[in-house]
Amino acid sequence: MKNRLLIGIAAAAVTGGIVILVCWLLSDSAPKPPNLIVITVDTLRQDHLGCYGSDTKTPALDKLAAEGFRFRDSVTTAPTTLPSHTSLFTGLYPARHGVRLNGRFKVPDEAQTLAEVLLTKGYRTAAFVGCAVLNKHYALDQGFQIYNDDVISDVSSAVAQRRGADVSHTAVDWLEGVKAPFFLWVHYFDPHGPYKPPPPYDSDYYEGDPRNPKHTSMDGISVAYYQNFDGVTDIRYPLAQYKGEITYTDKAIGQLLEAVDRCGLRDNTLVLMTADHGESLGENNYYFDHGETLHDTSMRVPLIIRAPWLEGTRVVEGPVSLVDVYPTVLNLLDIEVPEGIQGQSVANYLVEGSVPDRELFMETLLPMTSKRPAIFGIQTEHWKMTLRQNRVKLFHRISDPGEQKNVAKQHTVVRDWLAYLIKDYYQTQPLKAERFKPSPEHIEQLRSLGYIQ
Repeated sequence: MKNRLLIGIAAAAVTGGIVILVCWLLSDSAPKPPNLIVITVDTLRQDHLGCYGSDTKTPALDKLAAEGFRFRDSVTTAPTTLPSHTSLFTGLYPARHGVRLNGRFKVPDEAQTLAEVLLTKGYRTAAFVGCAVLNKHYALDQGFQIYNDDVISDVSSAVAQRRGADVSHTAVDWLEGVKAPFFLWVHYFDPHGPYKPPPPYDSDYYEGDPRNPKHTSMDGISVAYYQNFDGVTDIRYPLAQYKGEITYTDKAIGQLLEAVDRCGLRDNTLVLMTADHGESLGENNYYFDHGETLHDTSMRVPLIIRAPWLEGTRVVEGPVSLVDVYPTVLNLLDIEVPEGIQGQSVANYLVEGSVPDRELFMETLLPMTSKRPAIFGIQTEHWKMTLRQNRVKLFHRISDPGEQKNVAKQHTVVRDWLAYLIKDYYQTQPLKAERFKPSPEHIEQLRSLGYIQ
């Protein structure tokens, strides 16, 4: 009798467990695929975030970094907006995806974007961008069900950009009504010139009269025409305004991240933040601009990943490129990575905090728009080499982080090895990127941002 009672209790327990399991599988409490939010900031130097050691006030991004993984040696593929974003969302270098200049090419249909992959997996997809350089006419909207590129604002007479607060507002409106799982991309353009942060950010880092004739620090400095620094005599002023734009952008990003928490999405949402490129602030005699060089000031970008279900170190060493974002994100979402991707997933190295050394490629074709040679580059953990026609520069990144001393003649073996890899890179067979014929309005927008003279 006792044995039959025990058997009966066990059977009831098993049956009850099955019923509970079935109900759990059919209920709303079943595990759902993680959401994805990608935040990109235009023209943001890595060394101008608080979490990377700067005195620039960036509390929202500092908090994100403290809760996630911050990459120390992350770089872009090109110092221009559309080519680098195309690499980010295709996992391909510019030589492969074919979008090598702003305003001149469309993203090829052959390239399978991150949004297209996630759309096929049932994700709701939306993008909110802050400038006309990423207008849907350039076909980066592939896979996005919503692509909000309405840049009407009073920031530029050419109506080429909109403020970060407006971008966050429209993104949050969508976020509050969307059903999971979703992929949200939010792009902020504010740090890009002209540096004109709104009050009170315009006075956060500067006091005094920037046009006082007693100042002489701007004497002899050539500045990009679109920056509008007419009459400014104190170089501290543009440096302060750039920092003000970053602090303002951080505030806008904070509004987005607060909405994620408010909607109860934090614990099941992967957040990735990065930049398309940096900005030269006078280094190598190149002031308040980007696109003409491959120096670290323009190429090194922040990269932060917060995946609440992961634990481990907060700083990740080793070389990482924007092409690695695509496969890394898919790995973290447990989605198969398509074939043909040039980037490599670094998901397995997050917890241990170190990515193995490897070669990363970069390029800029912007000089060709003024009839000068393009620049191609390659970078490892210890070395960086650039090739401009037959002019080779080799820098040892550890002993010369400012890239001031060309040691190509002293390290011929390294030079020849990297030169071989670069030449192999720029002979890559590209996908068919259709040339874009800009309208007069598009030309004016690109001119207002310095991409057409």
